[in-house]
Amino acid sequence: MTYRFLADARAEFHDAVDWYEARRAGLGDEFSDEVYATVQKIVANPHAYSPAAGAPRSREIRVLKVDRFDYLVVYEVTRAESVVIAVAHARSVRREWRRRL
Repeated sequence: MTYRFLADARAEFHDAVDWYEARRAGLGDEFSDEVYATVQKIVANPHAYSPAAGAPRSREIRVLKVDRFDYLVVYEVTRAESVVIAVAHARSVRREWRRRL
């Protein structure tokens, strides 16, 4: 299975990388590595993770926490790919991504 990021998800991911990098040199790279490791887990077994609360029942929207960071990857499983809808801070995950569906 393949994956892709929605443009908004990619932008918020890069914003988070920049934020962490501004806090400490190299921390942005560590965050990026953890997000990509999370995406690889999703690609390997997309149905293994929790359904996202509040997602439409007609779509398979799931969520997986990023190791070491308080971020979640929200994604949709389709027949051909996993689509990353959001890379969002865990406290704000319930808001933004729903507009992207």
